[in-house]
Amino acid sequence: LARHDAMNRVKEVERINRREVETQLASNTRGDAGSWDVSKSWHATYSDSAYVYVGGLPYELSEGDVATVMAQWGDIVDVNMPRDKGTGKPKGFAFICYEDQRSTVLAVDNFNGAKLLGRTVRCDHCRDFREEQAKDPDAIPDHVARKLSEKELEQRKREIVERNAELKAHAAEKEQRFAEARGTATTAGGREEAAVRASLLGDKERAANAKRRTHIEEVLSRRKAGAQAELALEARKKAEWEERKRQRDADEAAGRRDRDADKRSGREHFAPPPPPPPRRGGGADAV
Repeated sequence: LARHDAMNRVKEVERINRREVETQLASNTRGDAGSWDVSKSWHATYSDSAYVYVGGLPYELSEGDVATVMAQWGDIVDVNMPRDKGTGKPKGFAFICYEDQRSTVLAVDNFNGAKLLGRTVRCDHCRDFREEQAKDPDAIPDHVARKLSEKELEQRKREIVERNAELKAHAAEKEQRFAEARGTATTAGGREEAAVRASLLGDKERAANAKRRTHIEEVLSRRKAGAQAELALEARKKAEWEERKRQRDADEAAGRRDRDADKRSGREHFAPPPPPPPRRGGGADAV
């Protein structure tokens, strides 16, 4: 029954695609062929999602194998393949995220209904895919925490921590499988080389940082010395100006004292001038 339903969904997508091609590419009254516009297609409904659902996968395929097959429609950035918790075997379907959302249109149009190792594959858009994320054990909602005893609350927190560890391990395992299939996985020698490279880069970075700090300290020292020299010059100019002002004030005070002394001395030795001599000549009293 499940296989029958999956085949019906495959045929439904194919039927929608055929009807859309016939509608958009139909000739007009003048005989001109139409053009296909993705914005008017049913694919535009899923333009906000770069994920596709792929079902009917052979169980022996890994994440890397699926990525290799689906990469012909575009660059893949994530493959989420649910596995059985008990056996660890794939469940036969996956959620694939493309770097370019337009690749989902190519994947759905070309891969839906294809045969892969003898199985018919269903490929369809995925509107809202949300991979389970790690949770904060200390962020349990208040309305939930109020209903739990202290012991139950601690148990809930331990379960969250354990689930976070499982998600982290699953992500690392998926990344490793993904890298192995794409030929980018690192071997033991590669990891050792990466460690040596990281150590060398760390040494270079530390040396560069030390050199940078030394340069900065030298520049700051020179600027500080320059600023201190300018302050000393300003202080010396100010002292010289104050000394000249003090000397000028002292000279003016001494001059005022000298003038006051001269005035006092002139009044003490002052004598009235002698009377003018009598006039001679034909005056009114002349004899």
